[in-house]
Amino acid sequence: MKIIDVTGVGEGAVFLLRGKANILFEAGMAYAADAMIKKIREELDGQELDAVLLSHSHYDHVAGLPAVRREWPGVKVYASERAKEILVKPGALETIRRLSREAAEASGLPWDSEYDDRDLKVDIALKDGETADIRGDQVYAFETIGHTKCSLSYVVNKEVMLCSETVGVMNRKKEYMPSFLVDYRGVEESILRSEKIPVREIILNHYGLVDEEDMPGIWDFLLETARESRDTMIRIMNETDTDEEALQEMERVFHGKVDKKEQPDEAFFINAASMMRTLRRQYPELLK
Repeated sequence: MKIIDVTGVGEGAVFLLRGKANILFEAGMAYAADAMIKKIREELDGQELDAVLLSHSHYDHVAGLPAVRREWPGVKVYASERAKEILVKPGALETIRRLSREAAEASGLPWDSEYDDRDLKVDIALKDGETADIRGDQVYAFETIGHTKCSLSYVVNKEVMLCSETVGVMNRKKEYMPSFLVDYRGVEESILRSEKIPVREIILNHYGLVDEEDMPGIWDFLLETARESRDTMIRIMNETDTDEEALQEMERVFHGKVDKKEQPDEAFFINAASMMRTLRRQYPELLK
């Protein structure tokens, strides 16, 4: 199976898998959609795009869908049942549109002028442990709840694992971003579950293909860094007097070097506030 990074702007966000079928993993940002479509079109050379696999319903993973559907009207979008429900809710659609606009402004690039909320819909919902046959390619879906309640990871043909953000988010410098928005314990469970599935290649969200020399230790690394980020956030919460102070310190520690085209400040603060609520719910005994 051939794997190509087709991220519109930057790298590590959207991948095209070419086996018996042509499958896109994630759909990326709205402002990067034109560049993404160009890369996919050049690679496919007239062939159809068969499917899009979404790991979850956040704006930076779904907002390129309208452009994808215009280019390949027959494409089918796969995600979890919960993601399917979310991506028709007016409030969710408005948030995706607003954050997409802010990301475009931060990038200095125009975003999809033909963007249509209706094109974010999921065509086929997959359950935990379900396998879909996509033109002869076998796609196994499994829940990795922790980043969101709608997160799925996938294994294609028992060879390539496509990971949700739940198991870890980092850049090519291995700078780690905590992402346990709804369930920290789910992060650890998802890492351990993923580790038990033997594959030849792993794609981490916002990172890309794990290098061959890193494969043997990748799950231990992700588990260790997840625990370190949890402990750092708990320390910050205990050392600051207000949530606002805690959020500002978390932004400095975890988000200060992040390109705002990839994640605007508002998106980080929304996520960090969610993680603080999760820590208060799951670790009340460790917080003042």
